[in-house]
Amino acid sequence: MRKKLPDEEFYHLINHGPCVLVTSGSMKRGEINVAPIAWGTPVNDEPPLVAICVATSHHTAKLINKYGCFAINLVSRQLIPAIKICGSVSGRHADKFKRAGITPSGCRKISTPFIKESAGHIECKLKTKADYGGVFLFVGKVVHCEIENRFYDGHLLPEKAKTPHHLGGSYFFVSGKRKKY
Repeated sequence: MRKKLPDEEFYHLINHGPCVLVTSGSMKRGEINVAPIAWGTPVNDEPPLVAICVATSHHTAKLINKYGCFAINLVSRQLIPAIKICGSVSGRHADKFKRAGITPSGCRKISTPFIKESAGHIECKLKTKADYGGVFLFVGKVVHCEIENRFYDGHLLPEKAKTPHHLGGSYFFVSGKRKKY
């Protein structure tokens, strides 16, 4: 037996990729922000492209549009409280880094910071964007990425990285052990 869901709840079935913290803005200009993003995906590997969805009204969207870059920070379960804090206040009115207890650190190839406490990060230069009625789909070209050695052996070690995956509302699950099939 199956349960019929309202069409607008479709994402509850496929929205369980890792919840990441996206950083935006310019460290040099002192205008930075961090926001939890659950809707992100690889787009291509040659050239390396990644996409994220951000509400057009959010401060993150303004900063990505202004500076043309963003960083995707892969976080571990220890940062779930930071995810919740960063998702509950606007960066227009608060220093979300300070409030969440996370540290901005200079990226290698873009003006945006990455999160020092993250497991890894992906630096992106904005390639294209599309407006889908209140949501921007930002596609970024990956210009640099790195991860802590202990979380990677040629592939992500989910049993060590313990990435949080957002199911909606206050619900998360944490990645488990990978298995080769």
